[in-house]
Amino acid sequence: MARKVIILNRGSKRRLKEIRWKLVEVFSLALLAILLFAMSILVMMWEVHDVHPDPEPTNTPQFKDAEPKEP
Repeated sequence: MARKVIILNRGSKRRLKEIRWKLVEVFSLALLAILLFAMSILVMMWEVHDVHPDPEPTNTPQFKDAEPKEP
């Protein structure tokens, strides 16, 4: 069975209509989109948690236990 090679040089509408997506390709594209969306949500949550670790700021100043640095 000979396969027809579709070459998209200038992008003719007739050639673009001849492209057929397989079910596996559609599912893999959907899975990649879901993974990309989930990773971007996780990175956003991580960044928000790093910048604002407390839900509400307090009126009292917060100090960290740190050793003084000598010059």
